[in-house]
Amino acid sequence: MYTRGQFAVIGNVGRKALRLYEEEGILVPFFINEENGYHYYAPEQLAELEKIKRYRKLGISLFEIKQILSGKVSEEEIIGNKLAELDMKMCEIKNEMSVKKDTLHTDSNMIDFRPFPKCNCIYVKENVDREELGVSIGKLYERAARENLTLAGTHFVKYEGLSNEDGEFTMITCLPVCEVMDGLENTCSEAYSDCIHIHFTGGFSKVKNAHILMKEYAETNKIICTGTVIEVYNKDMTVDLYMIIQNYCTDSTKHLLLST
Repeated sequence: MYTRGQFAVIGNVGRKALRLYEEEGILVPFFINEENGYHYYAPEQLAELEKIKRYRKLGISLFEIKQILSGKVSEEEIIGNKLAELDMKMCEIKNEMSVKKDTLHTDSNMIDFRPFPKCNCIYVKENVDREELGVSIGKLYERAARENLTLAGTHFVKYEGLSNEDGEFTMITCLPVCEVMDGLENTCSEAYSDCIHIHFTGGFSKVKNAHILMKEYAETNKIICTGTVIEVYNKDMTVDLYMIIQNYCTDSTKHLLLST
């Protein structure tokens, strides 16, 4: 067996990286001497290390690597998602280069009042970790293809509990389908009649700006929201953001929204 230092040199990786891989549970030493605390690696673990290094070069996160090694997702699925993310990033860069002004300073007329249309969805629950989003989206499209489901729109993320003072919230990734939900697992039906909405053209990575605009607009116009927000990701890299309304503080506010 190799000591951690020997294994690091032979595997051409830093000892800090080995400690991180151990902490994340993706490459655990074969043996730890309880008397002196020394860590030892088996020769066959060099192949595991090379695989991890290859994944890291492809931009795969430690969380995703752990998912692959544990068999929860396939290597092909993760790499496919990474390629899709790179394509989207290239489109976003091109889009940003063509934008001549900062979307954050856009006219508030972009914010309007409209319902979130009713849709039947298959979904994947998240643990509020953005790193899981790409994997979940891939799973949804894969499931739709496997079960011969007809898509009825683009995927979206639904957040609930964003107004909770303790900071706890939930999120699920949804994919609208045409089929009736009877007999299907992990399905939901979404529809909200009262929402403030914005069509955000600044790209996926800057969607936080849309959240800021919506929050400021709600506070200025004395609109009380439920803490539920929906982000719809469009193929042209735009985002439709819906903030669900609980009630209006004044009749004039309601008239303002209904007139937009």
